[in-house]
Amino acid sequence: MLAADTGVSDIAAAVRSGKVSAVETARAALARIAATDSRLNCFTAITAKRTLAEATACAAGRDPGALAGVPYAVKNLFDVTGLPTLAGSKINAAPWREDLCLRVAAALEAAGVAKAPVAAL
Repeated sequence: MLAADTGVSDIAAAVRSGKVSAVETARAALARIAATDSRLNCFTAITAKRTLAEATACAAGRDPGALAGVPYAVKNLFDVTGLPTLAGSKINAAPWREDLCLRVAAALEAAGVAKAPVAAL
């Protein structure tokens, strides 16, 4: 198991070398979110099933790429497949539209995703 403060490049290297699996890093990230998010309120959506499915695919041999096993979150200003984009306001909670999904978010989805909130001004 890696320390919670392990850097991105070290996580990816550990996953690619087999020191830890993408499933282990996904479960650790999800456990930390579960333990702290009720107090911190950092996420508007947590996609545990999708995250674990992608981590399992990585562990089963799918090329994980440069971000192998690295947990990350996408700010809730960006459209992500299947998730509402609130941009800090519940009035924006319209159904997700595939034509609005950004390439950067789509590229990150291969490793699973959680969305982080934006404060309404």
